[in-house]
Amino acid sequence: MDAHYVLIFTFAAFSMPAANAQLNIVVEGDGIVEYSRENAIPYDSLAPFHQSYENYPKLPGQTLFFLGMKNDVNGYPDTFFSANPLRGDAPVYHRMESGAGNTAPDAVVGKYFDVIKVFCQQNSRYCLLLREQKSGDEIYCVPGILTANNFVCIGNYEKMKQLHLGKTFYSLGKRIGLVGGGTMQTEEGTAYRAVDMSVKLHDNSAYLILENSKGQRLKGIPYRHIVAGFVAKERVDSLISKYGKENGEKIAFQHVTEGMTKAMLIEAFGDPIKKEQTTFKGKPAEIWRFPEGYNIGVQKDKVVSVHKNSYY
Repeated sequence: MDAHYVLIFTFAAFSMPAANAQLNIVVEGDGIVEYSRENAIPYDSLAPFHQSYENYPKLPGQTLFFLGMKNDVNGYPDTFFSANPLRGDAPVYHRMESGAGNTAPDAVVGKYFDVIKVFCQQNSRYCLLLREQKSGDEIYCVPGILTANNFVCIGNYEKMKQLHLGKTFYSLGKRIGLVGGGTMQTEEGTAYRAVDMSVKLHDNSAYLILENSKGQRLKGIPYRHIVAGFVAKERVDSLISKYGKENGEKIAFQHVTEGMTKAMLIEAFGDPIKKEQTTFKGKPAEIWRFPEGYNIGVQKDKVVSVHKNSYY
């Protein structure tokens, strides 16, 4: 990266020869903030590595495991370096012999890395200084969209095991990945028990292993206190206690109906991704839009219409 300069011209008098002019060169900072264990932001073990770039300054002192991508035959471009790319041109770490400017998969896949430092540039570019546990190699990593999902933070992995193992979950009727390959359309309300947690090389994300009474094992992707495609039994019980059996079960399984309150709607879907002004029966109302195509009409404190786009 080229340094920025401030040039200050000074002349003693108009009659001074041009050859005697001086340039005071002030080298400006590169705008990079470094985070180490001493000044790292407190780590949130509920947040997976890839949740957002804002999590990176929390990682010094943590250990990462790199799963690799499903189709990594061409290696990893613009990700792993032997010097900090935020501070100038940097050689690619274990460049592939084919000549491509990519890191060879066998140099990084299935390896554990300790996070030594995190560098943050003013334009929100991030770089992690990693130390590979076995070789001791120090590697600079710029996790992009494709590679970020393939890092597992061991702290988050252990927290998810602590939160979910041994608990019962009910399926939401989604198509879920099978342990061993393929997918299965689940039947809503079927009970599963979280029996283990695992990762698979050349695949993304750690997952819970959920088993039903037939011995079928599914992959449940945990995110904080929830597991994608499932609802925990303890949450169902809590909602029934709060709203009664009928409404509690409807909320738990995301069956929103007209007449429910805003609070019940948020319990079912969380906060909307977008709100739009509209009218309903000639009076002001809002359309609350949620993932998976749900558009819910809300007027005052009540749900007045429920629509789901057919292409979901």
